[in-house]
Amino acid sequence: MKTLSLISLLTALAFNTQAAQNDEQHRVGIQVSGGGASYKSSSQDGDGVGQVYAYYNYQLDSTWALEAGISTGSEADDWTCKELTNSKFVCDRNDELLFDLNANKVDYSNFVAAGKGQYQLTENNYIYGKLGAQFYNYEIARGNNKLVDEDGVGLFAEAGWQYDWDNGVAVNVAWQYIDMGDLDVNTLGAGISYRF
Repeated sequence: MKTLSLISLLTALAFNTQAAQNDEQHRVGIQVSGGGASYKSSSQDGDGVGQVYAYYNYQLDSTWALEAGISTGSEADDWTCKELTNSKFVCDRNDELLFDLNANKVDYSNFVAAGKGQYQLTENNYIYGKLGAQFYNYEIARGNNKLVDEDGVGLFAEAGWQYDWDNGVAVNVAWQYIDMGDLDVNTLGAGISYRF
């Protein structure tokens, strides 16, 4: 039993020492994504969203990290553009109703706390997953008239691929899921981060 405990302790120290020697315990990043939202399982044309997610990671060892982040998102409207002349265009916003409601706006924000695990495929390629909780607030409105205003705690999940250069810069592609009670958001995005 003492041998197993000693091996576990040495393994943990080796991971922490490697991170400390490379001075890579910290990572900051930003990710931009777009996707779809559903409210009470309703999904239709016009329910698209755009989102920005900024985060900080503290690397525990070469595999595990803790993450804190903030995201904000809103509806993404389609635009139709027509060419009037060779150099002149007219664009109209397709302001479709959202979620089978008489609404045309959705805004949300999330404060995230999650764990991140990564698996190294090659020297610079990783796949990763994040799982945690988020405190959310969202509003669904028609013009200035709020139809729904909710907050609470929900699930946060992300899975992706990351390419990490030796200079500390990394890029990633990820699928993200945010459960905000009656409002669920699925997005696909790309991001950039820096470790130090």
